[in-house]
Amino acid sequence: MKKILLIVNPRAGKMKAKSALFDIVQIFCENGLDVSVTVTSYAGHATEIAENLDESYDIVACAGGDGTLNEVIAGVLRGGRNVPIGYIPCGSTNDFASTIGLSKDLGKAALDIATGKEVGFDIGRFGDRYFSYVASFGAFTKASYSAPQGMKNVLGHAAYILEGIKDIPSIKSEHVKVEIDDGRVYENDYIFGAITNTTSVGGILTLDKTLVTLNDGKFEMLLVKKPKNIGDLTRCISALLSQKTDCDMFDFCELSKAKITTAGPLAWSLDGEKADSDIDVTIENLHTAVRVILPEKAAEDALFNE
Repeated sequence: MKKILLIVNPRAGKMKAKSALFDIVQIFCENGLDVSVTVTSYAGHATEIAENLDESYDIVACAGGDGTLNEVIAGVLRGGRNVPIGYIPCGSTNDFASTIGLSKDLGKAALDIATGKEVGFDIGRFGDRYFSYVASFGAFTKASYSAPQGMKNVLGHAAYILEGIKDIPSIKSEHVKVEIDDGRVYENDYIFGAITNTTSVGGILTLDKTLVTLNDGKFEMLLVKKPKNIGDLTRCISALLSQKTDCDMFDFCELSKAKITTAGPLAWSLDGEKADSDIDVTIENLHTAVRVILPEKAAEDALFNE
């Protein structure tokens, strides 16, 4: 019988994981899994648990938001164990879960872990930290980590939008230089930047699925230039809404590794969690660094190379 450790974040989303815990455990047991449960108490706790995972466990799973998944992945990588990861999404936005086709029904998500397929995933390294699906800076980035947890629990995705609106009067550009490992260089004043491995970031930035493969060893980078007038701003908004990455207000490309230099320390968001950086930071794609358990249908999606 396989052993699974379930890490539960009781504060994620509307605390759905807490109320559904018995059902989740029952589904695991009915499908031949020997379950142990541990509950997180503070930020970074899931990383500590996963990093020190006992070798007897065959699967580590988490019930929480994308930030909880980020912590578990970081712990697995730091601990050096190539154990498959299961994810029951019950956060406020669940961008990554939506991208990879996980069910919003917690019982179905648990069943998919018990019966699903392991798929290799690319993970980002940001200095000495990791991210599952996005590293971003600039406009609206602060909303992902500054919206109060209570607001997220009550309003869900709307909390990020409301928090982002508060940023509009103070949006400023950052002078950023990106040196990609193949010799390409992008340098300009940007109001937003994202290095992503997903089709959706906070519901604000979306990419066409044909542009994204989650285990091809590459990330997609989108940099939004500073609008000089209302016409520039209108083109930015129109292009974002229509997923047209060839807009002249954007710099868009794929990359595996890049050095990013800024005029001063810059506030970043990694999977919705705050990450301050020095003026230089290296971002690198760790090709298929972890294995995530997906429903059979999702594992066969065009987002994956199999």
